Amino acid sequence: MLGELNSFQQENSIQRFESNIDEYIIDWQINKTVVHAADLLSAAIVNSKRENKFVIEAANFVLSNKAKASISQISLANQILSKEIICDLSTIYNQVSLDTLPSLIDPIPVRNKIKETKLLLLNYPANPILHVENSRYYSILGQEKNSIDSMKIALHLAPNNRFVLRCATRLFAHYENEKNEYLDYIHNILRRSPATKFDPWLTSAEISISTIRNRNSKFLKTGIDLINSKNISPLNFTELASSIGTVELLDGSQKKSREFFNKALINPNDNSLAQIEWASNRDKQIIVNPSNFNVRMNFEALTLDNFHNNEYNQALDNAAKWFIDMPFSKRPIMFGSNLASTVLKDQSKAISFLNAGLVSHPNDPQLINNLAYSLALDNRPNEAFEQLNKIKNDSEYNETTQICLTATKGLALFRSGLIDAGRNFYIDAIEQSKQMKNQELNWIAILNYAREEVRINSEYVASIMDAVSKINVLDNIVIKTLKNDIIELHKKSKET
Repeated sequence: MLGELNSFQQENSIQRFESNIDEYIIDWQINKTVVHAADLLSAAIVNSKRENKFVIEAANFVLSNKAKASISQISLANQILSKEIICDLSTIYNQVSLDTLPSLIDPIPVRNKIKETKLLLLNYPANPILHVENSRYYSILGQEKNSIDSMKIALHLAPNNRFVLRCATRLFAHYENEKNEYLDYIHNILRRSPATKFDPWLTSAEISISTIRNRNSKFLKTGIDLINSKNISPLNFTELASSIGTVELLDGSQKKSREFFNKALINPNDNSLAQIEWASNRDKQIIVNPSNFNVRMNFEALTLDNFHNNEYNQALDNAAKWFIDMPFSKRPIMFGSNLASTVLKDQSKAISFLNAGLVSHPNDPQLINNLAYSLALDNRPNEAFEQLNKIKNDSEYNETTQICLTATKGLALFRSGLIDAGRNFYIDAIEQSKQMKNQELNWIAILNYAREEVRINSEYVASIMDAVSKINVLDNIVIKTLKNDIIELHKKSKET
């Protein structure tokens, strides 16, 4: 539907002559049989003449004589009389909101699709597209091993297929962590594929993986040559141009990066538009408004644009659509829940986001921690502890998540009335983040701790507010909001 599987060659304009179905109409008017009616219907479909009054008359004739018509003839008549079905998902996504999110993440239909696909695979075991679909369904349910195994089968069956390679790249980047070598695996396949040199969609994928791995891509020059060849349509090189633009931006070549981003904007898709929206926050001379482009499914770009323009409620709605478009992804969940919890201070919306994300990431320590954090802020400490207890002792998580878990336990203890224990956990988190030399995390820990001390008007308020006053907000909306909230809370506390 998005045109990403079309030929990437620039189309040549071909003069077409006006089509004519008069001969079929005359035959139909003279003979008035189902056969002649069907011939007219076929000609009308091929020549885009469905609205012709004689064609509609012939279609009705076939349906009124079903006993004499074949299944295919009846199908033709139904096609003529029914309005042409245009795949427009925007009407479906307009129904997506935070209120409807719980009803849209039911895993049962996904499990049913897995069963259907498995039945199809019994008859068509060598169909790589079916294996890709199964991989996607498994990823939505958080079944990493099954998802990876299905994708590897698809890659074995079609190692040079654009659709398969792009889906595999997305999947392996999604599941990449310190325990596996998924990016190395797909990177080797992309580099070895003969199609990567000629197909801009695959060249873009290879450059993106190289960027994620902090490596120089050997296809950069190839990609530039493809863009400048004038043999490829702008839609087909949009992601390639944005990928190269990102490399140039990260390398500090802002002028070059803007040149490639401008080329990507000639005819962008949802991915390139989101990439450029991200870049515009790093380079203020890049100005882009996603609403100015007729790009379908561009929810990520719209979400980021809403956020940068302080349109926070609209950003939440688009983050919900972004998640439904990519229900295996954690990014829209983290974005939406953090925005709802901290900036909008709406814990119920944050909790809705996080519960949705836990369908595809049921054991993710980061999501569980954030859910516990929102529950505690909503004065539901017992439920917060229930969530924290779900994290297994052998769970793999980084130092940042460990510090967040420590701080969240401190918050839940404060809200449970266990002040001394909560204080100890917070101080521990503050010290850990200081040793880690993560200034933003350190400030966030201090601010969350300060809020709890101010809430109970403890003896430590004066010293903790002194520490708060020294925090530099910079451009971080989370830190800015937390600091302003604490200053306001302290002011009210003193007035009281």
